[in-house]
Amino acid sequence: MPGEREEAAMSDAGFVVQKVEWFQFRSPDGKAFFVMVSSLPNGFFTAVPCDLTMARADHSLMALAATPDEALAQLQTTLSGKTRDELFPGA
Repeated sequence: MPGEREEAAMSDAGFVVQKVEWFQFRSPDGKAFFVMVSSLPNGFFTAVPCDLTMARADHSLMALAATPDEALAQLQTTLSGKTRDELFPGA
């Protein structure tokens, strides 16, 4: 139908995985903000100040494993076939 957005399921395409690290900075007045540092495919890194509003998915979707790679693999399995709207209803 025209104007409707079609949403792909999480398993429809592979994801590009980039390592991201978060740091908290504080301005001189004491207010905190975050800085996202991410790797780029060309070997460089970006550092971007961010003011975040977060919506966390339900706790039942959390992956728990011995290593980050195992946790991500487990999460990919958990998310398989789900849409973004299913992960973050009402967001």
